[in-house]
Amino acid sequence: MQWNLLMALSLLMFCSTNVQAQEVIDFQLWDGENTKGRLSFPSDMKEVPYLVVYIHGTGPGTYLDKRNMGGKEFNYYDVFADKFGQQGVGFLSYNRRGVNVSDEPPMYNAVDSVKFKKYLPMNEAKDVESIIAQVKQRKGFKNTKIILLGWSEGTIIATLIAERKKVNISALLLCGYANESMYDIIAWQYSGKSSMLTVCKCFDLNDDGVISREEYESMEKMAQHCRTTIFGNTDFGVLDQTKDSIIDHRDFKVLVEASFKTILEMAKKGNNAWIWKNYFQITSEWMKAHFQLEANKTRMLRLDLPVYIFQGMEDASTPVEGAMDIKERFEYMGKNNLSVQTFDGHDHDLNYTHWLKTGELSKGMKAIFDATKEIVVSDN
Repeated sequence: MQWNLLMALSLLMFCSTNVQAQEVIDFQLWDGENTKGRLSFPSDMKEVPYLVVYIHGTGPGTYLDKRNMGGKEFNYYDVFADKFGQQGVGFLSYNRRGVNVSDEPPMYNAVDSVKFKKYLPMNEAKDVESIIAQVKQRKGFKNTKIILLGWSEGTIIATLIAERKKVNISALLLCGYANESMYDIIAWQYSGKSSMLTVCKCFDLNDDGVISREEYESMEKMAQHCRTTIFGNTDFGVLDQTKDSIIDHRDFKVLVEASFKTILEMAKKGNNAWIWKNYFQITSEWMKAHFQLEANKTRMLRLDLPVYIFQGMEDASTPVEGAMDIKERFEYMGKNNLSVQTFDGHDHDLNYTHWLKTGELSKGMKAIFDATKEIVVSDN
């Protein structure tokens, strides 16, 4: 595994060096705050016809999103810059407001809590609009067509930008699609259904969506590993909260509902320190702003540009049912500008780590680049 990972990273560095020109650029955000972004584009092009702008998921994000896997460091966005570059398409990633690149693991970012507090959904949309406007002023980018690649929360920000029409957007690529409001998504994550997507991978040997005592206590390697690492060898009877001799989403709902109520209470009180330490690297202001925001399931219906959704069937962060729901809504409205692809065995990141382990893209990741190729071909 380590050899494959090293090989993948080496190939990534080789391709990026020989295909792409890269610049780290200073940008001014809509309110005068400053940030940085990394612009990658084919080095042999005087005019860049298309630029994909990546919009982060929830939390602090940098233009590298440097990470560590198996003891090897890598930049999350290098594969996007490389693969888009091979198609003659530029790629832009950026530091979210209040965030800078750092050498400190595990997240390799430095967060200014005061500046980061203004990271709110509408501010993020306006920040990206400002960044795009400044890129368009650069030599070789005046006539560049912009494609937004949003992931998770980024699928909400991307649709906001497209609807606002402050900058011209040619298409949306939405991965880990968020169909409902952020409140409803978090509620789903704490409904027990999200937990079952993860747990069934470990124990559901007969694929019936629930876990029996026999399955939980199985000596199968995966079951043993998960029983120890996830549950600390907790007895089946403790997890079976409803006492019906199976473990399903209702049991996990009982186990996590108190945590969900506490999170909402801390958001109401504005206890950002608790939220950051015990829940996620966000603020109560972020939560309140998102809870008041219109959901994608209605906003998306007002969009007429091409929209592509890529969703893992085992996405434990944003449910695949959302992608199916918006597809039905578009069909009901007679709109034909939406493409939805779902992928068996794929997670919220569309099995991104498959690339790191093998040097090959997962089906879900490959579909993103295939869709971009389709956009380019259809425009020419």
